[in-house]
Amino acid sequence: MDLTTRCPKCGTVFQAGLSDLQLRKGYIRCVQCAHIFDGYAEVVSDASEPAAPAPAAPPAPEAPVAGRPAVPPPQVIRSGRPPAPPSEPAFRIGVAPWPDDRPEPRIGDAAGPAAPRPVEDILVDEGWVPDAGEPAGLDEPSGQAASFVVEARPGHRGQGGSAAPLLRDDDALGWWDSLLRFCAWLLLVLLLLLLAAQAVYVYRADIARMAPALRPALERACEPLQCRVPYARDIARIAITGSALKLADGDAPAGHSASGQDAAEQHFVLHATMRNGAEQPQEWPTLVLDLKDGAGTLLVRRNLAPADYLGPARAAEPFAARSEVLVRVPLTLSGIRINGYQLDLFYP
Repeated sequence: MDLTTRCPKCGTVFQAGLSDLQLRKGYIRCVQCAHIFDGYAEVVSDASEPAAPAPAAPPAPEAPVAGRPAVPPPQVIRSGRPPAPPSEPAFRIGVAPWPDDRPEPRIGDAAGPAAPRPVEDILVDEGWVPDAGEPAGLDEPSGQAASFVVEARPGHRGQGGSAAPLLRDDDALGWWDSLLRFCAWLLLVLLLLLLAAQAVYVYRADIARMAPALRPALERACEPLQCRVPYARDIARIAITGSALKLADGDAPAGHSASGQDAAEQHFVLHATMRNGAEQPQEWPTLVLDLKDGAGTLLVRRNLAPADYLGPARAAEPFAARSEVLVRVPLTLSGIRINGYQLDLFYP
């Protein structure tokens, strides 16, 4: 649906679309003088009405206020359009390069370097025609704000490259910043080394089992810390292949003495053979000796540590891989009579 409206400035009557008026909140531009006005307020019922006479002359410009510099109207510059016809608004469009953008004459030209041309002449050559009421020069108006410069900062770099050539001297890192950065890196390296040393200390036994060549170095490192590098402890690979509990030489049979009465004290010797079936040395296990009577009731249980059945010197060495050892342990019983025993192994 179209409405007929009249320009209040030049009196031109033309059709305007209702959808365009609604989109622009009623404001529309005159097709003749480019004046912007409220289309709803200037709607006419008949397009054949005589147009209002155009004003004889444009209104005089406002006088400048005292103390405020006169600012000329803004100029619209668009590139790529020819000069507008006289019927169009009073804006003229055109862009011309500055004198600095023109190529300089090469050495050897006959004409030689020429003097720079005025900007007005360059604009006329490019097809720009100044208006009668427009100032001839392109000097910046006195009321316009001064230009501002955006300086580069290290923390606001773009994606197109480095801003290092634009940095000022006061933005560069000083010796104090370099020292702090060096201390931070040094602290990080020390923390990593400390973490690695702690991991070696905790998993020293696993490292020695996986890499036996490193065991001497680990043992030397443990000396100042008063620790040791333990060997493997696989109880399933250690077995007792034979054992016997016998009276010591010169003792009477169990429960009898020379006078026919119960002996107050008896001496026995435990013989046992242990075998390590693993492919690597292991820790010595603890022997568990159970002494029982004729009914199978447990009378005495004794845990024999490696130093008890091997001696301190032998117990300090590991149980060699694929080897057997014969154990001989003397026992003294007092006040009890035994009829059997049981032997077992475990790691505490």
